[in-house]
Amino acid sequence: MNDFPAPRRRSHPARALLWALLAVTATVNVVSNTVNGGEGTTLGLTAGAVTVACAMALTARHFTSRA
Repeated sequence: MNDFPAPRRRSHPARALLWALLAVTATVNVVSNTVNGGEGTTLGLTAGAVTVACAMALTARHFTSRA
């Protein structure tokens, strides 16, 4: 009888920024590695490191917000 609507989650700008940065840096990493024949360049390695950092930050935010 108590059918209360579920509370809506608020979207945080940091989460949207992390997703956008993850998409951009993953694309830069793939393009850089494809153009250079798989050799690690500074741009590709940096983009890969930022991609991993964004993925880790998003994962941490996900698990800490589920409490």
